Amino acid sequence: MLKNYIKIALRNLTKQKMYSLINIGGLAIGLAVCMTILMYVSHEMSYDSFHKNGDKTFGIHATLKIGGNQMNMAYMSYATGPIAKQSQPGVDGYMRTMKYFKPLVVNNPASPEQKFTEQDLLFADANFFDFFSFKLKSGSKEDVLTRPYSVVLSQAMADKYFGTENPVGKTITIKTDSTYTYQVTGVAENSPSNSSIKYNFIASGQSLIAMKEGKKYTSDQGVGPGSFDVYLTLKDATDTAKVKGGLEQLAKSNKNFDDIKFSLSPLADMHLKSNFDDSSNTKYLKIFPLVAVLILLLALVNYMSLSTARATLRAKEVGVRKVSGASRKTIAMQFYVESGIFTLFSFILGYVLCYAFKPWFTNTLELQIDNSFLYSPLVIGLFLSLFALTALIAGSYPSLVLSAFKPIVTLKGKMSKQTGGVAVRKVFTTLQFAISVGLIICGIIIDRQLYYFRHADTGMDRENIVMIPVGNGFGNNYAAFKQDINSLAGIASTATSRYAMFKGYDMNFINGKTKEESVALAALSVDNHYIKTLNLEWKIPPITEESTTGINKVVINEEAIDKLHLKANPVGTYIQSGDQKFEIAGVLKNFNFSSMQSTIQPLGLFIAPDTTKYWAMFGCSLFAKIKPNTNLPSLLDKMQRSYKKYDGGTPFSYTFMDDAFNEQYKAEDRLSSIFSIFTCITVVLATMGLFGLTAFTIEQRNKEIGIRKILGASLSTIASLLSIDFIKLVVISAVIASPVAWWAMHNWLQNFAYRIDIPFWVFAVAGVIAVFTAVVTISYHALRAAVANPVKSLRSE
Repeated sequence: MLKNYIKIALRNLTKQKMYSLINIGGLAIGLAVCMTILMYVSHEMSYDSFHKNGDKTFGIHATLKIGGNQMNMAYMSYATGPIAKQSQPGVDGYMRTMKYFKPLVVNNPASPEQKFTEQDLLFADANFFDFFSFKLKSGSKEDVLTRPYSVVLSQAMADKYFGTENPVGKTITIKTDSTYTYQVTGVAENSPSNSSIKYNFIASGQSLIAMKEGKKYTSDQGVGPGSFDVYLTLKDATDTAKVKGGLEQLAKSNKNFDDIKFSLSPLADMHLKSNFDDSSNTKYLKIFPLVAVLILLLALVNYMSLSTARATLRAKEVGVRKVSGASRKTIAMQFYVESGIFTLFSFILGYVLCYAFKPWFTNTLELQIDNSFLYSPLVIGLFLSLFALTALIAGSYPSLVLSAFKPIVTLKGKMSKQTGGVAVRKVFTTLQFAISVGLIICGIIIDRQLYYFRHADTGMDRENIVMIPVGNGFGNNYAAFKQDINSLAGIASTATSRYAMFKGYDMNFINGKTKEESVALAALSVDNHYIKTLNLEWKIPPITEESTTGINKVVINEEAIDKLHLKANPVGTYIQSGDQKFEIAGVLKNFNFSSMQSTIQPLGLFIAPDTTKYWAMFGCSLFAKIKPNTNLPSLLDKMQRSYKKYDGGTPFSYTFMDDAFNEQYKAEDRLSSIFSIFTCITVVLATMGLFGLTAFTIEQRNKEIGIRKILGASLSTIASLLSIDFIKLVVISAVIASPVAWWAMHNWLQNFAYRIDIPFWVFAVAGVIAVFTAVVTISYHALRAAVANPVKSLRSE
């Protein structure tokens, strides 16, 4: 029996090629999107779940108050782990890691001419490979990190620097603040893509202690904030409250904090639930599953609509089977098997599309998902569950409708009353286009908001300014380097800042009106050419340009006047941070020195001479404003040659300021790109649904159309008659979708301090796109029916 069902299903598949292609293709697209999002969500939810004792491992974070200002601290002091282990009975073990956040310069001494800039150097305690479940491919986990200047390479780095050779026992040089030679003691598997702990190089914690600059990271001997990720393994996972309380008692001895609260975050939750993880990809975990459900729903509705729309072709077959003794259950099973076969083909095609779509999806999200994850038991189990659910739903409605045909009526060819559900199909078509119109509106508004960001007046000149990071490898030659750059023909001016624009700032706490009050003041250390190079505007100019420069001088922005409770013209007055006083030398108009997603904060510019040794000591960023119509490749080449003259050991790199500005909105750019694809898919699926409903309706009205043609109706009249009802559905869809989309986008825009007003033309454009798509879709069937020979449709009467 089953073999017979399969044979009939395959025969119908090949007999109705166009509808089979639409059915399988539409469902495959929906499944592909659903699989891709399932893969993404399951990957994000599986972070750090592979570690042994992961359910008992927690990361320590803290929230502290300084002068009434609350600050979240993601990193703890070097001593926090050992003290917690010694003082808290519930703590079974600890692990300290410190990620070196600056770029590294690495090379194999056997090839000194080949130097590379790398990321992800991790300093870790000696028990790193015992505490976590990262796998060593060579070396002993008991001693690979026990000695100073020992390092474990990831497999990728081992291949890059040593090729097919065994690197264990060989040396490699890594330049951090200074250059050190490390002995390779092991090779580890690459960190899994679903690990929050990333590494290319794992250096021993003893290396950090031995470094001359390491003391600033390891000197704090109290419990509290610091530079290390600290993890604790508890004897009982329910003891977190006791351990937190114990740590807070120990931290009270540090008088720098008015109040400090610790939190213990489960290792498996840190990627998604920690307040300290600003991974923008997690924003999509609420949006994408909803989109996946909607797209799969559209695909299933289309499948069922198209299946039942072709019911008249199978009606007599069902009638004959029933007359021959087949029960409704048997016929329902037959159509379930057919739907199962169609779903299987769709699933296979969907999996292929998912695999092909994966690189674009992950690149757009700037996310890495190991290919092996796609074949993991978790993902395979989810995909098989998706297949079973899809097959169950896809076969339900067609089997129930087609198996309910009455044999007497079907054999007479009277199907108009038997294949009901037109109202249901119209509701689904309206829903499909409502979703499509809604996504079109959302996509346009997201694009408009991004356009606004990129073209808004931020109070500074971002155009044609290149930023070059400078490390301490320049020694005392930074002033000479800056002079070289300034003398190039294509350079209009140069300036210096401790940080590249939009890449960070320091924070000072200014004394408030009361002893307990303090106000957070963002601080930028810059030179005396900074304001002119960025074309910042004065609100209250200084008495003289020279009066802004000095260790006890500060230039503030307009926002600082209000937040620091200063008088309207504060120039010449003083603000105080602790025991140090700063004279206000001038007031700048507000400018966006960070993302426009947040309001402008109080800012202080601390201006030092461009010749000061401060820049060489701590590193800085050189700003170079390029003249119009300059040969950019040639100019950058000259900059690189000058850079290499003073620091040949560090690769030359640069960033344009407008690129750095746009990079702040990567999350929104990704959302816009993914939304565009999802919108196109929903429009295609809605169009296919309308295609099915049109086919179904016209088949029911074949005789009516034939009679109208015989009575003299023109082709345009018949085409209009058939189209008008469907156009009404699309217009209703736009009316339904518009307020819902407005509400969703209004709420989304509240996340931005600077945002657009939603223009009403967006709703009209989305409606026009939907109507145009519907007209093109309907025209195929309407014109085909209008030109058909009426004799064929009336010959059975």
